[in-house]
Amino acid sequence: MKHLVYVCTNLRAEGSSKPSCARRGSEKVLECLKAEVEKQGLSEQLEIETTTCLGACENGCTMLVHSDTTWYGAVTPDDVAELVESHFKNGKPVARLFIKRLMLRRLTG
Repeated sequence: MKHLVYVCTNLRAEGSSKPSCARRGSEKVLECLKAEVEKQGLSEQLEIETTTCLGACENGCTMLVHSDTTWYGAVTPDDVAELVESHFKNGKPVARLFIKRLMLRRLTG
């Protein structure tokens, strides 16, 4: 299965009442994700795209795996190797990074 992965890189103005993924390190997460996918030889199995707001700002840095509707939040560069190995290589999503309210909606329709 080819995975389509969106990484929010939205940058809100300084002083905004809402947080933004860019201020929480999404560019570094994106850089690490691309490097790890290449390192593990999965480039043909993943398409990685940046996106503006995914609507889960309080959970940033936010990622959406569109192919299976898995929502990840509070992702850091330290999480990337585990995400790639577990989810994209072995087909086991990383539950500790789920955005629970969005995953619950996915499961309950």
